[in-house]
Amino acid sequence: MSIFSKETYNHMISNSDLITGMQADSLLAVRLEKAMGGVKDAMLDQAKRIQLGATRLAYYTSCFTDNYQDVCTGQKNEDVRFLEALVQLIKQGNVVTRMLRIYVDLLLHGLTADRISRIKTLLIGKGARIASGSMTNQALAYSVVLAASYSFGTKVGINTKLAKVSAAAVTIVSYYGYVQEAAEAANRLKQRNQTYYYALYSEKLEMLYFIIEPVIRRNDHLFSLPTSDNDIADAIVRIIK
Repeated sequence: MSIFSKETYNHMISNSDLITGMQADSLLAVRLEKAMGGVKDAMLDQAKRIQLGATRLAYYTSCFTDNYQDVCTGQKNEDVRFLEALVQLIKQGNVVTRMLRIYVDLLLHGLTADRISRIKTLLIGKGARIASGSMTNQALAYSVVLAASYSFGTKVGINTKLAKVSAAAVTIVSYYGYVQEAAEAANRLKQRNQTYYYALYSEKLEMLYFIIEPVIRRNDHLFSLPTSDNDIADAIVRIIK
């Protein structure tokens, strides 16, 4: 027999219903806030891209000035490279994975089996989730790229940008906004890591680097590729977490 009266029991049920309702209202409020935040972010992103596009189009006025022909020529080359990169985006279908693989291959280039084994041990000690078992250079590279591709921050940020780049630009200004963003990111990479820049350039991918820049930028403090086992392990951890 229950120690509670029928009235008390009914009151408890009502409280439970009330709590459930409050939780539902709270959840709805959170979802609404996130949705509105997403709209705000999208509007700010579009405004920024339009501003970039307008800036790039304004730069083209330099084509009418003899003293700035180098600026005009540089922009024309970037426009061509961006179109070539879009061709790779359509042809390959896995440009993000390819760009990440190029970066990881550079990190692991020329390492002996013993060093690969030490780096794997260091990665596990640093909390990295990679495949277990014996590791070759290629196997470790594959595991790292897989982890980077599916990490939460990497996947969300990259998929959003990739979808936007894949879609047709609504206006000429927004299109040139993408070109300007791509050019600025490529130039930043060229200044900070020429080895990686030219590796992407050789495959006509440097103008798509801006898609994965938020990931690679986690190692932005490195002006050159790391050489010690611990530094390599740290660089890997930063791109997969």
